[in-house]
Amino acid sequence: MKINNLDFNMQISGEGTPFIWAHGLMSSMEGEDMLDWFDWQNFPKNIKLIRYDARGHGKSQGSEKPEDYHWRNLGKDMLAVGEAVGAKQFIAGGTSMGCATTIYAALQAPERMKAILLVTPPTGWETRAAQGKLYKQFAMIGGLLGGKGLAKMMSGNMARMLPAWMVESKPEMFTGMVEGMNALKRKTMWNVMRGAAVTDMPPREEFKALVDIPTIILAWVGDPTHPTSTAEELHRLLPKSDLFIAQGYEEFKTIPQRLKDFVLKYA
Repeated sequence: MKINNLDFNMQISGEGTPFIWAHGLMSSMEGEDMLDWFDWQNFPKNIKLIRYDARGHGKSQGSEKPEDYHWRNLGKDMLAVGEAVGAKQFIAGGTSMGCATTIYAALQAPERMKAILLVTPPTGWETRAAQGKLYKQFAMIGGLLGGKGLAKMMSGNMARMLPAWMVESKPEMFTGMVEGMNALKRKTMWNVMRGAAVTDMPPREEFKALVDIPTIILAWVGDPTHPTSTAEELHRLLPKSDLFIAQGYEEFKTIPQRLKDFVLKYA
């Protein structure tokens, strides 16, 4: 579909209340399916599940400026996806970059949100500066080597991408993690990573606009890119939200069902 003048790769399944989902940075629908973290193939058929590759990711067209990848603009893309499929109101959710996309979409159009799912919130506020420096480094490396080169370089340090307990429990997950990277060309990698480096969570006071939207926050321990401090701060800013932090692989395996139960509750 054409979304904000770009060709977006989308996938729609099921019928019923629309649920729009956004993946993480350097990922894609294909990469998520390989990881199989959220059990999309067994999602309830009475929910209209709408997934898409974010701009510059997977098979979606990229744009030419780093600022186009600011989370605020990705939030605009999510709202445009909703308009394209005729969803005046919908449940919104995402993981990592997709989590931040959901937050910005909700802030721009809270009246369109039936409920929101914030999964593995990324670094934000006080922890964002250090992550931004890392993304600037990735932009330089990716701009020189492309996604495949960056994926190869990072293959020796999975701790940067996944918690140790996850690597030990299911080391094959790395294949899914790098799938999205492999598809990114050098120029796109530069723009995506530079955009990620200059973005951040909205100011804390803006979250007052979301306090009446049903919210669940799902996270896990041991992930420096998605620190539990962000999840806990979001829970503080959204006092009516539910928070679950998986302490290891066994609790991590409960996340798909928690996600489904929440969507069904507010469908």
